[in-house]
Amino acid sequence: MAIPVPASVLFLRLRAFHEQPVAEQARRREALQAAARQALAPWRDDQRVVLEAPDGLAIVGRGDPALALQAAQQAAEACRDEDVAIGLHYGPVKAEADAVGGARLAGEGLQTAAEVAAFANEHPLLASFPFREALAAGSPRRARALRSAGDFVDERMRSQRLYAFDPAAARRRAVWRSLFGIAGVALVLGAGYVGRTLRLEMEAAARPAIITIEIKPVGEVYVDGELKGTAPPLARLSIPAGPHSIELRSGRLKPVTMDVNLLPGEELELKHTFVAPVAPPAPRRTSPPPPQTAQAKAIDKVKSWLDKLK
Repeated sequence: MAIPVPASVLFLRLRAFHEQPVAEQARRREALQAAARQALAPWRDDQRVVLEAPDGLAIVGRGDPALALQAAQQAAEACRDEDVAIGLHYGPVKAEADAVGGARLAGEGLQTAAEVAAFANEHPLLASFPFREALAAGSPRRARALRSAGDFVDERMRSQRLYAFDPAAARRRAVWRSLFGIAGVALVLGAGYVGRTLRLEMEAAARPAIITIEIKPVGEVYVDGELKGTAPPLARLSIPAGPHSIELRSGRLKPVTMDVNLLPGEELELKHTFVAPVAPPAPRRTSPPPPQTAQAKAIDKVKSWLDKLK
């Protein structure tokens, strides 16, 4: 069973969404997605996930709640649809399996954020008391930009104190926010708060790296000092992604070592041919000249005497 974790939840709700024709719903949802892309520019992709809700979008993020507030401010300014309500909450969420075997996000954090957005009528952006407290813990100056907007009772008969964002404070930070570019938003399709991207990201991160091996004539393969097999017949090896030391050995021949850092799912082709060193040729021995005979010595003596007469 998944353990709930605290998260900042930003809920963007399209008012009267289900009362409109399908074409108008598609237009409004597309405009909301464009505003969300601009709003999420400062928020790293690995720190948040975007979920499609029946009447808008829900963004669940980790880290500093100030990022969620900044994204909400950006969305409020970028969205031209005046019937968009934004709710902020800080509470627990957890991943659950849905009916078709996918991943589904649930928890009090999502539910309360949606309820806060439902009460955002006079103010385009409302935050819950837990969100303001979490924000004040790390960014007290930003928390002071949220002023009290009264109380409401949610569907579970719990009293919630709400805080509205002061637009004047947002304008003072507009120059700082303009430094950020527009980041892409991965939108997740499905009913409810379905977060299949969570499952896909976890599966992708857990994918092993693949090494295809071709060694001639034969060699032993070691990974991080552990023997993995002899190639051939070993031709394909799966190892966890990350840094590794690979060594190839073949008898008394000089081993081959390499350090690699493999990504999840990456394939590395490893080819090597072990060649025995060639021995240098042995020096050639020349036979000594044969000893001169007595006759040859006499002839040399006569030649030497004639040379002197010249």
